[in-house]
Amino acid sequence: MEVKSRIFDLRISSENILIETTLGAYTDLIREALDKNPFQRKRVTSSKTVYSLLREDIKKGCVIPPIVLALSLNGSKNDPQNRLPNEDILKAINDGRQNLLILDGLQRTHSFLDVLKECKPEEVESVRNTPIRVEVYIGLNKIGILYRMLTLNTGQTPMSLRQQIEMLYLDYYDAGVDGVKFVREVDSEHATQPNEFNFKEIIEGFNSYLERNEQPLERSDILENIKSLEKLSHENNNKDLFKEYVNALYTFITKTIDLLDGIALEKSENPSISLWGKDAKQCLKKTQVFAGFGAAVGKLKDHEIINDLNDIVAHCDNLSFNTEGKDFLLELNSALYWISKNTSKIGNAQRMFFQFFFRELFNKDSDSFLNLQKSIESGMHKTKTQLF
Repeated sequence: MEVKSRIFDLRISSENILIETTLGAYTDLIREALDKNPFQRKRVTSSKTVYSLLREDIKKGCVIPPIVLALSLNGSKNDPQNRLPNEDILKAINDGRQNLLILDGLQRTHSFLDVLKECKPEEVESVRNTPIRVEVYIGLNKIGILYRMLTLNTGQTPMSLRQQIEMLYLDYYDAGVDGVKFVREVDSEHATQPNEFNFKEIIEGFNSYLERNEQPLERSDILENIKSLEKLSHENNNKDLFKEYVNALYTFITKTIDLLDGIALEKSENPSISLWGKDAKQCLKKTQVFAGFGAAVGKLKDHEIINDLNDIVAHCDNLSFNTEGKDFLLELNSALYWISKNTSKIGNAQRMFFQFFFRELFNKDSDSFLNLQKSIESGMHKTKTQLF
């Protein structure tokens, strides 16, 4: 590999390195990232004819457009005035090969690998020596990676929405947050314990907090979401909003579980409805709850009803019921059952209900303030007003 050009991208605070290398050296470099990086996009099997033509072009020595990669450098600061020497850059790329991400050129990469498999033994060396160009963004953070992918429209097949959002918070997946463990279903794990949360669901809840909107994030909203993240990163550079959100949500759920003290419903107690959840854990550890909570506390903050998420944590010490926990579970299940029978977009309506529920619950000016049962009634009234 040989560095040919270096340009610092001031918009995303990352240096773009143009490297000339060979097809063989590149495939050796990237293979580990394709196999081991869980957030690398997967191969697309469509357009077989197009990629068949591309493989033939590769064999004939066609000049292929540059592949675009990204590599984060832990602990490094991107400074256009203090750049690493070329040899250190190449070493960092080699040492961090399993963390490389392909921003543009995933299908070309798979075509390279296919060509090498299809080659006759006497053709392999010639194909491996085919010169190619590779651009590497060095030190690009997660937000920068998504921004560059979207603004440049790189790649015919973008990463899924789930992958894009999860990639922003990948560091938290491994480390957890203050006693909270994140699990991913793709790893055959399930969030069965009170302190375990599905990583995808908690990310959706946090994005609802950032956007002040409980509804699912659409692909077209991703760019606006990134702008919100960038703004928040400047305004809250002394805080960790993700950790604050998770801590507030976890505190609410654990406090409610403690209040219910093992109380659970039996189907026979109300056979006319299907249960949303038989106990506090089943009722509250769901995406709709996380999203409604995030949107609600975000709006409460915007209206200066709370100062920050730490106020929610403090409020949780004073949560209460009208009568007893079983009545709360019955009312909550009845509310969710009504929504399922009277709305067409059930998931969206459930999210809306929980957003109103939490706004009533944590609004000190509300008659339902800190009362879990009253907040169900108030939340349902507002939900019906919006739906009909």
